[in-house]
Amino acid sequence: MVRVQPNTPISSDAPTRAAVRAAQRRRRSLLLLGVILVLVVAIAVVLGIFLTRGTGGEPEQEPASTSGCLPSSLRITADPALAGALEAIVADLPSSGADCPDVTIVAEDSAATAAALAAGSAPDFDVWVPDSAMWPARATGQAELTGVDAADLVVGATVASTPVVFAATEPTAAALESAGAGFSSLAGRAVAAVLPDPSMVAASSAALLALQTAVGGDARAFTALVLGLDTGVVPTAADALAAVSAATTPTVAVTTEQALRKYGQETQTPLVPVYPADVKPALSVPVVTLAEAPTGTLEAVEMLTAAIAEGSGHLAEFGLRDAAGTAPDAATDAAGTGAPAEPIDSANQAEALRTWQMLTAPSRMLSLNDVSGSMLQPATADMRRIDLFEQAAVRAVNSLSDDSSLATWVFSSRRIGGQDWQEVVPFGPLGDPAHKQRTIDTANGLDSLVGGGTGLYDSVLAAVQYMRDTYVPGQVHLVLLNTDGVNEDDEGLDLPELLAQLETLRDPAKPVAVIAIGYGPDTDQSALEQIAAATDGAAYQALQPTDIGTVLIDAVTQRGCRPNCG
Repeated sequence: MVRVQPNTPISSDAPTRAAVRAAQRRRRSLLLLGVILVLVVAIAVVLGIFLTRGTGGEPEQEPASTSGCLPSSLRITADPALAGALEAIVADLPSSGADCPDVTIVAEDSAATAAALAAGSAPDFDVWVPDSAMWPARATGQAELTGVDAADLVVGATVASTPVVFAATEPTAAALESAGAGFSSLAGRAVAAVLPDPSMVAASSAALLALQTAVGGDARAFTALVLGLDTGVVPTAADALAAVSAATTPTVAVTTEQALRKYGQETQTPLVPVYPADVKPALSVPVVTLAEAPTGTLEAVEMLTAAIAEGSGHLAEFGLRDAAGTAPDAATDAAGTGAPAEPIDSANQAEALRTWQMLTAPSRMLSLNDVSGSMLQPATADMRRIDLFEQAAVRAVNSLSDDSSLATWVFSSRRIGGQDWQEVVPFGPLGDPAHKQRTIDTANGLDSLVGGGTGLYDSVLAAVQYMRDTYVPGQVHLVLLNTDGVNEDDEGLDLPELLAQLETLRDPAKPVAVIAIGYGPDTDQSALEQIAAATDGAAYQALQPTDIGTVLIDAVTQRGCRPNCG
């Protein structure tokens, strides 16, 4: 472009009009040629990109998009609660076309996938979409605990969510909502609750974590609640909802908003959600990949994740909320569901599940009882120490569930040759009436076995070693040590040697805890505390006769939260 300055005088050397016109024609020709060259270059670039994509390449720094083929085939394992929505979302992708890489979706319960991964099975998926972020945390934690070389999982973005709710009949729901019911209501036993198996249903483990929060983290209170809830556990969410429908007294089922909506579509019995007024947990649905996944797979996963984020309509069709917790239009209730629930920490949820399993697992308990001569000393005006212990022992036996097993040993000094300990009742299930009665009769007759000194340390080591040698997976293993004195065996182990041996026997995969109870003021309580600490157990002291029954029952019922019962 020629810029003419104003008020510039015309020189005598100015070109003629013909020369000016010729110059203008030349400039127009050059400008046209430049435009043509630019267009040619632009067309070449576009054709290059098109041809590159057609041969499977990708331009650098290409942003994720839901348009065009996925760069790689994907094998997706999804929880059944997610599979339908994923199928609808994937069907909208061009990748479902005949000329694009395949996407296959296999529905599998998240608990089953997590268990297989924890056991070291090779993943048969590129993408795992569980119904809760708790499951990959659970799989990784279990593998680490048992020393299994498991797949390295990468937990990606949250793509969907669903709140944990109480399902109830309309009259019960109205009463609970007017009372501002929440997980503290379960803690206060204001309403009966049915819980789907927490080891299989993520909503239940989320509820356990919410229950811990509701009781302020009080381990004893939580343990008591768990043992109470255990009687109302059913296998599946559908079983829990059916139980509420059939209940004749006010009852709620712990479930998710999505599961309740699905149940409502499949049955004529109306149940409505009650959204907890205190703790508001929600399950967060993540996209999980493998750490060694190739670049093409990760790019395909990125496009899939973007498609799910854009597919909130399909999520809503299957009763799910989006990642932010926005409620679908169909999810409405008197309390208002528009406010998102609170995503929960997956590691803490997995830990709550582990605690539940410890508390509710069958106990395998070896009762190791001091029958040294000092147990005949008077504890009250009319009762000896052994008499009080016998009464407390019978109460403790009756507090254990029928699926627990119990053995009874006694110890003093040189009971069998140079051996300080003696088995008087071998292991057997308390569900067997004959075994239970034999155990109770033995407890009532311990006074007939009293005599000798206190061979404490050798007996403790023998009991722990026996429990390790006969370890039964899936059960809580305890040595319940009852004594009123100090070690009096000068020919056996001393305390440092015992503690060193117990440290050698320690195995996180096969824990055996010693729960020690010292009776009276003559007990070496410091030694008992060190023994308990070396086995992740606990030590009690009963200074008054009335304390014996209390601490023994507490020691038995708190077995699963050791050593952190508080």
